[in-house]
Amino acid sequence: MSKRLTTTSYAVLAQVAVHPWSTYELAQQRVRYFRYVWPRAESAIYREVTRLSSMGLITGRKEYVGKRARTVYSITDQGLAALRQWLDTPVSPFAMDFEAMIRLFVAPLGTKEQINSTLTQVQNDAQEMLRFGGAVKQEFLEGIAVTQDQVYIRALAVDFFISLLHTVDAWAERTLREIESWDDLTPDGKNERGLEIIRQLPVATPEESVKGPPIPPDTQLRLRRSR
Repeated sequence: MSKRLTTTSYAVLAQVAVHPWSTYELAQQRVRYFRYVWPRAESAIYREVTRLSSMGLITGRKEYVGKRARTVYSITDQGLAALRQWLDTPVSPFAMDFEAMIRLFVAPLGTKEQINSTLTQVQNDAQEMLRFGGAVKQEFLEGIAVTQDQVYIRALAVDFFISLLHTVDAWAERTLREIESWDDLTPDGKNERGLEIIRQLPVATPEESVKGPPIPPDTQLRLRRSR
């Protein structure tokens, strides 16, 4: 069994560092929070718990709910040291998995109905998640969240997710409207409209003309840690 720690390792360590969890509860936390920034199969969480336990980075204790026993895991001193060492390393560059964007890139190869269906699903999913975010907000406001003692940290994370979801929702709405206008435009007209959108983007341009394709910043070329 490899003793190399991956980002999934640190994600599990981070969870048990702030609160003891059973493997089932860890999997539920993945569904509620971590899967949106670190999507992994539930089975990977179970395997990682076993691996970290064998390495002495987390430890389990038996608890009983009625007659049913369960193992609850917490971080060890060795695990906490590993987690703190990880916090001192450079973070991987921001990235996201967004299948709808790949479908948008190849939209001319499909039909208008297909790309509309994709974008409508994106918007519906974002709005559904915003409703979930509202429930999470209420949970903290009522003081009943399991991680209520960590609300000062969780609030920053929820703020990020809510902001991102509003961005996705608004983008999907704008894009659906834009695609609807394509029927009235020639190919050249579509490209002119595209340039108009580019001009209005809220981002500064270089003072000098670019001499070729822009090169991504070095920060995006940092090696990513194994998953």
